[in-house]
Parts: sequence; C-alpha cells; structure tokens
Amino acid sequence: MFKIPLSSTPFNAAGIADILNDYEGQPVMKLVDDFEAAICQYTGARYALALNSGTAAIHLGLKVLGVGPGDVVIAPSFTYVATVGPVLYQGAQPVFVDSEQTTWNISPDLLEKAIKSQIEGKRKPKCVIVVHNYGMPAQMRAIKSICDRYEIPILEDAAEALGSQYFGAYAGTLGQIGIFSFNNNKVVTAYGGGVLVTGDKAVYDKALFWATQSREDKPYYEHTDLGYNYRMSPLNAAAGILELRSVKAKIEQRRNLFSQYKGVFGSWESVAWLEEPDGFKTNRWLSTALFSNPLIINDIMEKTKRQGIECRRLWKPMHLQPYYKKYPSFVDGTGETLFQQGICLPSGGAVIVGDVFGILDQL
Repeated sequence: MFKIPLSSTPFNAAGIADILNDYEGQPVMKLVDDFEAAICQYTGARYALALNSGTAAIHLGLKVLGVGPGDVVIAPSFTYVATVGPVLYQGAQPVFVDSEQTTWNISPDLLEKAIKSQIEGKRKPKCVIVVHNYGMPAQMRAIKSICDRYEIPILEDAAEALGSQYFGAYAGTLGQIGIFSFNNNKVVTAYGGGVLVTGDKAVYDKALFWATQSREDKPYYEHTDLGYNYRMSPLNAAAGILELRSVKAKIEQRRNLFSQYKGVFGSWESVAWLEEPDGFKTNRWLSTALFSNPLIINDIMEKTKRQGIECRRLWKPMHLQPYYKKYPSFVDGTGETLFQQGICLPSGGAVIVGDVFGILDQL
C-alpha cells in the first residue's frame, strides 16, 4: 500500500538461506539456542528465552513475577496495547500512569502517587511495567529508587528499544525481567518473535517450562501445570541471527535519519523533537515529532497517505481507549497532548527524507 512504509525490513532471502545452509544437518532448535546466545552477547543479559512474540514475553514475565487474579500491575498509559493486554490475561487489574515530558515515558512522580494510593487501599502493586517508548529509555534511576523503596519488581518492556542505552547499560537489562520484540517493524527483526531476558536462572527456568506446554522432564508427556505454546520457531531465529549481525549499523542508520529530519525541518518553529538527555542513547526506532498546532496532524496524515508515504499518530493513551478507560489512572494530560500533537515519521531503510519533507513543506 505504501511506497515508503513507516518501518519495515524486506526479506533478505539470500542471507537467510546462507544461515540455514550453515545449520544443515544440525538440530533445528540449535538456531533458537544460538539466537538466544547472540542476544545475551549483545545485551549482556545472563539468560535469554526466545518466544513467538513480545506479548508472550510480557505474559510469561508477569506470570513469573506472581501476577494473578485480583492483583494490581502499574503500567504506563502512553504505550501500545500489547504492554497491558497480558495483565488482563492473568486476571489482574492495570493501573495507568501518565508520562513525563522529557522522555515521554512513565512519570516517576505520578508512579509514586499511584503506588501510595494502591497501598493505602491495601492493594500493593505486584509489579511495575516500564516502557521505553520509541526507543527512548525511561528515567530508570528514579523509577528503580521508587520501586526498591516499596519492594516492587520491574518488568521492562523494551520491545521498541533493542540497543538503546541508559548510562551505558542496555535497555531491557535494567529491571528484574526485560523483553524485546522482533516484529517486522522493529530495528532488528526476526519477522515475528520476542525475547525475555533476565539475570535470574530460576526466572528463566520457570518461563521456559511454561513456554513449552509445562512439560515435565520425563520419558513421556506429563503436565502438572497450565502451559503455553510460546517458543520461537527456528526460521524466525535464523532471520534474527542474520539481523543481529548488523544491529549497530541499523541503529546508526535510524539515528542518522532522525538527524536528517531535524535538519530539514529546522526552519519550522512549530516542530519539537524527542531529545536525548545526558546519559541516554536511543536507537531512534521511530523518528517522532510534535507540532504545536494539533490540526496540522490530520493534514500530514492525509497528504502523506495520498503520496504513498506512511505516517502514524503517536500512541493513544490507554486511559482514553474504550476498552481500558474503566481502569484507574493517574494522569496530568501529558500523554493526551502527545497523542494530539505527535506523529511518527517514516523510519525504515527505504526512507528518503527529502521525499517526506517535500510533501510536508507544502502544508
């Protein structure tokens, strides 16, 4: 539909074929094992579990942390729905917290208010989910300090942030559990799939058990718990192995693209950008911009679509979503403003900034 999609990676058929040829005659799951090893080597995580989606990784992460029916999980309101759907899978209740304006991620101040409110109601949160929106790391020092004070574990949703760094540490390795997504629209893709990472072997072992139908280690099929068919396929792992070999170049390409956008839009006083604070390094999964006049967003969406260029609005906050607005929220309007004024610009390898700018400059 789009000659310039928002973010996608075409198949490298020859490259994937070379990977498969390298593994000819070996057990097919060795591809998955080696993909997990490559994730550990790149991120510094001790354990990595390759799964069929980032959503599955969040689900298992919550389950490992003991989230169950009636529990409370605090999550950012400004995020994609896959962050919070697994909370409901477990029969728990999400409590939404708005963003802060610097990184667009969960606000530490509102987070603490939400925690105190839930504790006062005798419903201490079982977990806090932190998302690194658009690849920008959250304010992890402040967030971790709060969660440590109240002894609440962090599940780090780094689906969009593979390769992003917070004071030298990779996003996804900063909480008790982290997850990544390898969807086709991500910086590194396996054309589907996700990974759970952790430094705790007991967490890894339990997640692996559930991900493989909770099959006991016996010479026959025996199941003492509910399990899931969540493991990554070897073909996805082959694509992931290939993609990881060029992860640094892919990130630099997206960072350079963001710089180009800032350069060509430099004369527009009405545009603001998601800037990196000191100590933060984002993979710039998507180049995002805020326009002071919200009405211009509709013009951008209409005219770029007509020209075959895909742009998208920023996330519509969960507390405004018809299905999720019934749940408690602690908001100050930041997420709603981001949704009203923000747009994601094409950020994949096929993007020519001049083509996009030429259309936007006509507005």
